[in-house]
Amino acid sequence: MNPYRALVKWLGKRRWFPAFGRRVLTPIDRLAKNLPFAPTTFATGFPMGYLTTRGRKTGLWRIVPLLYIDTPDGHAAVVGTFFGAVDHPGWVLNLEANSKAKWQTKEEQPVRARPASDLEYMSLWPQFVDLWPGYECYLERSGRQPKMFVLERRKR
Repeated sequence: MNPYRALVKWLGKRRWFPAFGRRVLTPIDRLAKNLPFAPTTFATGFPMGYLTTRGRKTGLWRIVPLLYIDTPDGHAAVVGTFFGAVDHPGWVLNLEANSKAKWQTKEEQPVRARPASDLEYMSLWPQFVDLWPGYECYLERSGRQPKMFVLERRKR
């Protein structure tokens, strides 16, 4: 394994990392949306995408950088861990209010988000933990099951 990737995975399980991630890494990734790579995942091989949801209260478009897993049927799956916070992240609540969103890895495309089925959740959760072991720590800290969504492409 890439030693840098291993170090980042190890750091992700440290107790201080969620605060650092929320306050420092997420804003950096948000600013870098149109770069050909996400600076915080550069050289790690972590798959990063950008989910744009419409705010359920404001109606404004909100962008959040997320790690994702490709599903067997060619869609992306994302999980709302919110770095182990007790509450679900805002983007989860936004998707529950309006399932139409935009997803960008290389090129932005319209998607419809749907909650992962129980079977999908059971098969994808271990892949998320393998990708980012910090997810397991977040689960323990939050005391809640993170919500997972499958982002299905839709026509414009």
